[in-house]
Amino acid sequence: MTRPPTKPEKKATSQFADATHFRLNVSTAEAIAFPAEIYGGTVPEAPGAEETDISLLCRLIVQAQPRNAKAQEQAQNLLHEYGNLSAVMAAISWQEPSKSIKALPEAARVLLMLARETGLRIQRARLRRSGILANSTQLYAYLRAVMGPEKREQVRVLFLNEKHQLLVDDVMGQGTVDHTPVYPREIVSRALQLKATMLVLVHNHPSGDPTPSADDVVMTTQICGAAKIMNIHVWDHIIVAGEKLLSMREAGLL
Repeated sequence: MTRPPTKPEKKATSQFADATHFRLNVSTAEAIAFPAEIYGGTVPEAPGAEETDISLLCRLIVQAQPRNAKAQEQAQNLLHEYGNLSAVMAAISWQEPSKSIKALPEAARVLLMLARETGLRIQRARLRRSGILANSTQLYAYLRAVMGPEKREQVRVLFLNEKHQLLVDDVMGQGTVDHTPVYPREIVSRALQLKATMLVLVHNHPSGDPTPSADDVVMTTQICGAAKIMNIHVWDHIIVAGEKLLSMREAGLL
């Protein structure tokens, strides 16, 4: 995250959020029963058990296209490329889909996008009910789901009310792999519009290293200063790098 250029740019629009750590729970074996040949002769674990990534991904693909004989191959290709189901779910709506994603039937891509969005909304609803600061584990799981697999740097701001409940999670900037313009006045203006009293800044490091840069520290200081003038408190600035997280507050940098 770097200092903003002289001339402001148009604020990035919110993207379709991703959801990792999502599990499909099916109460009975009859709920999703697929022919064995679709799975290469091997039927996946019984629903209700903790399914493997490939088994669950197969079920989702076949749910969208019941007679898809290539479901297992498609699931294997996705997992080979992205490593795990969480990364697949994150990548499914990128603007430049990979070959393995393009190979999916359109119905399967739509279902995976819906599953991801559903999982994320469930997590977001929990944060609204319990309050973001009440459970850091829950907050960190949400942030990993939203930003962990992103290949480009993105800045989000969680706007909270006086009870620390989530009002809005906004994408306030999006850029390249290591640069995102951010404007403190836009963040403060949005907070005033929402009547937010507290902010949690979040951005990702696609490099996989959550260590804050000098520019990260400077920008955080600028946003804190602008927010303080309007009696808005910046609670934390969290850096997400894949599965790794760094809280600038906990690190003594805020």
